[in-house]
This record gives sequence, structure tokens and C-alpha cells, in this order.
Amino acid sequence: MTAGLPTGLKPGRDVAVQGLDAEGRTVLAAAGGDPQMIWTPTRAERTGLRAAKAVRIDLKLEAVDGQLVGPALYADWGDGFSEDSYTRLKAGPDGWFASLPARSWQLTGVRLDPSEGACTFTVADFKVTRIGDLGKDPRGLKGAAIQAIKPLLGPLRKPAGAVWRRGRAALGRTRATRPSGGDTGPLRAAYTHAIQVSKNLRSPHYAAPIAAPIVLPAEAPKVVAFYLPQFHPFPENDAWWGKGFTEWTNVSKAQPQFLGHYQPRLPADLGFYDLRQREVIAQQIDLAKGAGVHAFCFHYYWFAGKRLLERPIELFLADPTLDLPFALCWANENWTRRWDGDESDILMGQDHSPEDDEAVFEDMARYIRDPRYLKVGGKPVLVLYRPEILPDSKATTDRWRAQARAMGVGELHLLCTTAFGFQDHAGHGFDGIIDFPPHAIVEGEITKSVTPLHPNFTGKVYDYPTVVQHKLDELSQAGAAFVPGVMPGWDNQARKPWAGHAFHGADPESYLHWLSGALKHADTKHPEGQGLVFVNAWNEWGEGAYLEPDRWFGHGYLHATRTALGAYLPRLTDAHPLVAEAQAGFAKRAEAVTLLHLFYPELIDWFAERLAATADVLDLMITVPETWSETDLARVRAALPTAHLAIAENRGRDIRPFVEALRRARALGYSVFCKLHSKRSPHRAKGDQWRAELVDGLLGGEAAALALRAFAQDPKLGLLASSEARMRIGDPDVMDNNRATVDRLAARMGLKPRPETPFAAGSMFWGRTEAFAPLSDLTDAEIGFEPELGRVDGTTAHAIERLTAAIVARAGYRASFEL
Repeated sequence: MTAGLPTGLKPGRDVAVQGLDAEGRTVLAAAGGDPQMIWTPTRAERTGLRAAKAVRIDLKLEAVDGQLVGPALYADWGDGFSEDSYTRLKAGPDGWFASLPARSWQLTGVRLDPSEGACTFTVADFKVTRIGDLGKDPRGLKGAAIQAIKPLLGPLRKPAGAVWRRGRAALGRTRATRPSGGDTGPLRAAYTHAIQVSKNLRSPHYAAPIAAPIVLPAEAPKVVAFYLPQFHPFPENDAWWGKGFTEWTNVSKAQPQFLGHYQPRLPADLGFYDLRQREVIAQQIDLAKGAGVHAFCFHYYWFAGKRLLERPIELFLADPTLDLPFALCWANENWTRRWDGDESDILMGQDHSPEDDEAVFEDMARYIRDPRYLKVGGKPVLVLYRPEILPDSKATTDRWRAQARAMGVGELHLLCTTAFGFQDHAGHGFDGIIDFPPHAIVEGEITKSVTPLHPNFTGKVYDYPTVVQHKLDELSQAGAAFVPGVMPGWDNQARKPWAGHAFHGADPESYLHWLSGALKHADTKHPEGQGLVFVNAWNEWGEGAYLEPDRWFGHGYLHATRTALGAYLPRLTDAHPLVAEAQAGFAKRAEAVTLLHLFYPELIDWFAERLAATADVLDLMITVPETWSETDLARVRAALPTAHLAIAENRGRDIRPFVEALRRARALGYSVFCKLHSKRSPHRAKGDQWRAELVDGLLGGEAAALALRAFAQDPKLGLLASSEARMRIGDPDVMDNNRATVDRLAARMGLKPRPETPFAAGSMFWGRTEAFAPLSDLTDAEIGFEPELGRVDGTTAHAIERLTAAIVARAGYRASFEL
């Protein structure tokens, strides 16, 4: 051990010992080239760090002569000091620090690159601390086995460090020139996809707007979305980034970096909005209410008395008609030219002190006193982003609690976040800690398996579904103080061109899986109504983390949020007295029946008026969703008193309820049915008009009599619809998102659909019950209805719609579009 150096840390290449300073610290010289120092753990330290999820390194690194330029760390996880374990050091109040995610079970060493330029320096208090527990080796069994023998290969291992840094571009160019298959290579594929998106190509997960707010019971867990108030120009950004700069400047210029990379990300309904406009915030609140988001948590920017990005929050505070609960999260780090917390180029600095603690809380108290402010158990929720960079965060939290009592605010519910690997919330005076993904995520990296499109791409790519599953596994071990955090996605390419981190494969269904697990944790670990889940974020467009609608997914993530929260709504069942009464009093009076799925209660009277004309020749069986209120149930019972009534799970759109009703109709002996549903198509400008045209075409005027006569005269007629509803499977766009599910169901039912096979667009038609036996004989598991996420195409329901004529043909009947 070199005298005056921390235990285990030794000078490496291009670092020379100069002597001791007055305090007994070793003075070292970085003479250019690639200066390195190596820390090797003792056997006890290796044991203590085994299976760590990540490690945090803290050290004091000071320049004696010259300047420290770009100090960095590498970790050796058994495969050498590779580019995969590189990170820049960050400056904190007590020195430098960084967190390094695990890449295997065992950390075998750390390399410190003190400076990229010549200087003399001292290093002290080098400390390596474990963060969390690694459930399994992130490389998998095969990868771990390969890496385990690499150290035995000796000379075959490649050098890293400055050689790698200077050669990154060459490495990128090599990766970009992988065989691409000629004219169908990655560049052409990316270009073709971009052109299709410009022509309004949508994801199979694209979802329509939500038609009405969701009203959750008070005891349900609550979703809180972090909110970035960045989307408006202000003087400091004009000076730092150019006149008129907003976050949209970054978002709109992002480009894909690998094949299949979803960039750029462009807003849909709200457009490139300006948060100085009240109307924008009002629209955001309407969207949030529709999805069930309980509150926004505004990022709050305070720099020793100077506020930034305050205008949208002040606008919100001043307007009580913007009626959504809210909270604050003080982003208490320096504002730098980089977007990742790096402290090397500070634009607006913090000056933490006891006086600043009191001043910032005095300002935040203006918001906390607002009646809309978010409370848990009667306590206002206040979030601090990074406790570890305060001089004494325990003193800060004590100071705030005392101020709150003195001001009459009462007790606080103080939360911090896991940003940059922070964990010790209790020791720093906080009531809980919010998981803040993507911080500290190490699982699921797939960088080496993607096909890069840019020669200088040095970012990282992770598999989102893998990350989701790991996060859910972690939750099973978490306690009540751990507040789950989820992200709908993450991709900061817009802010860090060619070097961003992307979570590939994110979609509303995977996000639904994560959010549902997080809500379950919040619900089971806290008293009723006090469980919180934070979403990162409502509108972090520059980081690809947003719930707001975009051009690719539409309202998909909002629907997923609503569906996850829908699990906590009261549920109607067929045992409800009004339903049981309707079923017990129902009597079969006709040979034909109308099968109506009535999803929207506001259309009760609309249908009652139209169905009155056919009451003498058609019985009526109605399905309604389990999430209806008792008031709505009473309304439909009063408006249509002779109808059979049944409760349906909100799954499979109108098709799953139709299949259930069809089975009941067959059991009751009905031979003919007319299938209707309360179609709204909120993504269409004339969705209500389309519903009216379809219903009137089937029941209006003489249509019902003509249909009944047609079925009586032709025993082989299995489906009847109007010519206006006729489409073919081979028509443009019909099968773009439906091919796989159509093929699966066709194989299951023994169907033989062809391009010329017709179907009734809108899925309203007349039919013969026996002709649909191939469908009604299947179980729900065999059909495979997915969660309801508001998709406008590509679901099992859409596939069945396209197969209706093929279904009746399989049963030996024919379809007609001559009504």
C-alpha cells in the first residue's frame, strides 16, 4: 500500500507519486496519456459486495496544480474494465461520487481515471458501498459462464480507457456496417418506416380518446404523475440555448439510432403546446381525469431564491378552476448544460444552507396551503429529488417539519427519490422513498443485439418488458416505506444525440402490467386511500417518458392507466337485485332477439327510443359493463323494463359480451338475432353519426321486417347486413394490424378466409344463432380476449369482426349484404 493513499487504491499507468502534502496525503501526477488508478477489494470487501445490484463510489479528488478534466470510473465485473462499465464522476457537496450498475455477481475491481488532462492531484476517502441486492446474474447463465473464464485468457483481453474513448467512433462504424441484406438493410427499413409514419401510420396499440372521466372510490390507491413545467420559452433558456428554445426544440429534432428505434416522438391531441396558456393545462387535466391520474407532482426549481420554470405552476396556483390535486418535487440539484446531473458546466447553481432551507420552504408553503394540495393521511406530500447533495439533509427535514408546524400547516409527509442510487431515506429524515426509474436499472441491456443506424451511437438500449418483470420481482420484497414508481417508457435521445439510453419494446400493455403490480403493492402496504404510485412522467417528452397522447400510440398509455385503476372500481354482478329481477321476470315472446351491448349509459334513452318500434317482433337482451353505477343500472331498467339484463366484464369491446349473449340466446331457443352496440368511435369525427346509420340500416323503417322475412325464406342465410357496411378482408388497411390474430382464430375454428371474404364494418348485423356456433362454442380462453386498452384496431374483437362471414360459411350458411 502506498502511504497516504486510501486502502486498496494504487497508482496505475501514467500516474506518478510526487510526494506528500502538508496533510500527509499523497500528491500524484497525471502526465497525460491515459492516467489510471486501480482499487482492488480485500476478500472481506469482495464478500460484502457480492450480488450487489449496484455500487456507489464516493471519494475526495482535488487538483493541486492544473485542472481535473472529465474524471471517470470503470468497474470490473469479471470481464475487465470495459466500455459497458464506464461512468463519469459527479461533484457533490462532500466530494465526487458515481453509481455503477452490476454486470455480474461479483465486483473484482474499480479503476479511477482521474483526469483526461495533465495535472497533479490528491485522492482520499475512497469508499465503495453496495446498493441493493441482485436477484440474478444480469448476463444470464451463458453470459456469466463466458465472462467467468475471460480473466484466465490473459493476453486475449483487450485494453480499455483512452484507447476506447478515442476509438468509439470507429467501433460504431464497424457495428453499423453489419450485413444488412442488400436493399432491405436497416437504413432503408428505417427510412421506409419514417415515411409511413409521416403518412399517419399508427402502432397496433394506437388508442382512441377516453370518452368520460373515471370516478374512483376514496379507498383506491392513487396515481401521481411527475410533471415537467418546461414547455415554454423563458429568458434563461434563451440565453443558454438560443432564442425561443423550449423542450420541443429537442423533441422535434430527435432521430432513430438503431433499427426499430421509436424516434422522433411527436405529440398528438395537444400538439407542441405552450404552458403559458391556461387552456393547455385545462386540457391536460381533462386527459388526466379520464385516465384516473389523481394528481400532478410539479418539478419545482429553486436556486437560492431564484425560480426557473415557475410560470406554469404559478398559473395553476392562481386558478382554482384547474381542479386537480397537485404536489411539489424540489429538483434540488444544479442546473447544468448536460442533461444527466453532471456538474462540470453549471448554468444555475444551488447554495444550500440553513437559511436557504427556510427560504425555499417559505415559498413552497404558498402551494402547500392550497386546498388542492395532495395529502396522505391529512399530511401534505412534499418530495425532495436528491437528499444526498444537501449538506445535512436530516437537519433540512427537521427544519421543514418545525416550520410547517409553526406556520399552521401541520405535519408533513416527506418523500425522497432513488435518483442516482440513493436509498437511506430514514437516516436522512424522510417518511418514504419513491422509486424513480430508470435510475439504478441494470437488467435487460440489449445494446449489442440491436442494429445501429448511426456510426457514432454510444448509447445503451434496454428491453422494457424485461425491466418491468424485474421491477415487479423487486416489489415483492419491498416494504411500506417504498413508494412504487413506474415509467411508460424512457428514451433521452432527444437530449443526448447518439448517446441516449432507450428502453426498447415499451408499449401500453407492458406498462399496464407494471402499473397494475405497483398499484397492488401500494394498496396492500398502506391504509385504504393512502397508497401512492408515482409515474415518471406525465410529459417528459425529451426523455420519452410521458402519458400524454402521441401520434404513434394515441391515447394508449392513458387507457392503460385507466384500466389498471379500474381494478379498484366497485363491480356489478348478475347477483345485483335489479339484474336478478330483470332476469327472473324475462319471458321469451318472439323467435328473434336484439342483442345489445350498452357500454355508454348516456345512450340509454337513444336506444330506448329506437328499440320501441321493434318491441312487438323482437325480444331484447342487454349486456352492460360491470363498472356501471347503480344509478345507471336503475335508469336502463326503467327505460327498457322488459329486457333481459346481464353484467359483462369490460373486455373484448362489444364482441365478448355478444358471444356471452349469443350463448344465452341459443340456450333460450332464439333462431335469429340482431347484434347492436353503443358505438361511439371517439377517434372518428363522425362516430355518433356512424352508429346512427348502422342502427337505422338494421332496424329503421321496414328494415326489421325485411330482415325477418329474409331469414324465414332462406334457411341457409347466416348473416345479413346493409351494403353500406360491406367491406372485404382484402381491402386496403383492413389486415395491417389484424393478420396474426385472424390467422390464429381461423385455425382454431377451421375457417378459410380469403381476400374477397366480406364482413360488416362496425360489427352490427343480423344473424342466425346456429350459424355462429363455431364462435360461440369456443371458450373465452380459446378466443383470447386481451385487456381493454382503447385500441382502434388490432384486437381480438377486430379480428372476429373480420371473420364473421367466414364463421357462418364454416357452419354451412351464407352471408348477404343486401338489406
